[in-house]
Amino acid sequence: MGSFLKYEDFVDRDRKEKYDAITIFDVDDCLVITDSKIRVTDTKTGEEFELTPAQFNEFHKDVHHKMDFSDFQSIELLKGGKIIESIFRVLTETMKKGRRVGIITARDSKDLIFEFLTHHGVIVNPKYIFAINDPSLGFTGSVAEKKKQAFIEFVRMGFKDFIFYDDDRENIKIAKSLKDIQGVTIKTTLVKPTWK
Repeated sequence: MGSFLKYEDFVDRDRKEKYDAITIFDVDDCLVITDSKIRVTDTKTGEEFELTPAQFNEFHKDVHHKMDFSDFQSIELLKGGKIIESIFRVLTETMKKGRRVGIITARDSKDLIFEFLTHHGVIVNPKYIFAINDPSLGFTGSVAEKKKQAFIEFVRMGFKDFIFYDDDRENIKIAKSLKDIQGVTIKTTLVKPTWK
């Protein structure tokens, strides 16, 4: 009778990073600053105003606020944005070390993010890109709650060791709650707007 192959037989012992490890990045105000704005209409007063992604992170939406996120569907605005070099460098250096990279963004199109990254010479496995407002994902709740649901999908893929970069405190806070899942570790970095 022959011997059975074990998981260890397939592991590259020279690989620097673990196979269950992944570094996750947000996009807006983390990897890139764009001119994209959220347009808000107050249906009670008729007042209209615009918010940057950073302002939106602090904005408290009322039931009578109608939100327009159409700028975030523009590949031209995304490609034309200013790359945040310090964080983008972390992404590329992470990939060079052989560690997997993922994206969790509040945008609604994985394809748009993939195109943006390839435009900047980075290829991220599309399975590791979650555009949490894509209705086909079925995520519900706040942006932070949807991001946590994306993290749960990564855990289901077998990832347990996370590093996460995001510019929103609430997203960081909810990501840290992943430590409650047995075997999961997460290190977070709040990206501060030092570029402004």
